[in-house]
Amino acid sequence: MKQHLSGDQIEHYQLNGFVCPIDVLCESDVARLRGELEGMEELQGHVMNKAQCNKTHLLYDWADELVHHPAILDAVESLIGPNILCYMSNLFIKEAGSSSYVSMHQDAAYWGVDADDVVTAWIALSPATRKSGVMKVQPGSHKTQLEQHNTYAKDNLLSRGQEIASHQLESGSQLYMELQPGQMSLHHFMLAHGSDANHSNDRRIGLAIRYVNASARKIGQPESALLVRGTNTGGFLLEQRARSLTRRQRTRQHAQALRRQLPNIFAPQKSANLSERLRLFLTTRFAVLYTYFREMRA
Repeated sequence: MKQHLSGDQIEHYQLNGFVCPIDVLCESDVARLRGELEGMEELQGHVMNKAQCNKTHLLYDWADELVHHPAILDAVESLIGPNILCYMSNLFIKEAGSSSYVSMHQDAAYWGVDADDVVTAWIALSPATRKSGVMKVQPGSHKTQLEQHNTYAKDNLLSRGQEIASHQLESGSQLYMELQPGQMSLHHFMLAHGSDANHSNDRRIGLAIRYVNASARKIGQPESALLVRGTNTGGFLLEQRARSLTRRQRTRQHAQALRRQLPNIFAPQKSANLSERLRLFLTTRFAVLYTYFREMRA
């Protein structure tokens, strides 16, 4: 039996741009999935790098399992319909006591997806509290496109340090979406959101899965996505599920997917000056060359 959101939850999402908390995983599943993630880090001798934290579901079984989890897809289906693509998955890890943060921003401003039905499922694999740097949101901000600028701040986890000016946000009205391990939140890709540094003694681990209705049109260069439920009728190239591929095939598909995505993610805004355009061009070229290097080594 499908576990759709209730009418009250759907209404809350439509009015405020988010809904949480939603129970997804039991305690044993959280421990197993976190163990697989940290076991891979131990095996490779370092924490997940930026490439591994983008489209993570194309590399690892634990992330592939979450992207296809029935409870997650049932809830998402309540909001965007039965035909669902996973556009991206992003692993956000803040080490204990780290200064990493995410400035207040709207994803819709730079994703380049022509759709109103794009939703992020943020699943907690460790306690996501105000102390550990849980996501904070501006309720109702999904109804208006706000101006944001690129800061390129050192500790900002965003690719360009995108930030909405504080005067555009309602002071004191931001809500912290605290989650226990195994719970998730859902938010609209227009919702203004961010997070503070982790001042706890545990890692703050969350996987953000970006789902879009399978009829969505991609703006800019073609990109790939993974069909996770229903039928694809949109403009995305289709990816293969990781569990059906060898390690080498996974690495190659992942590299190719990032190579398609990077020019769009780092496309300069019309207002960008020459210095920023050069910076974004060099960043894109370096990142693309890195994907070729990873693919050749696979």
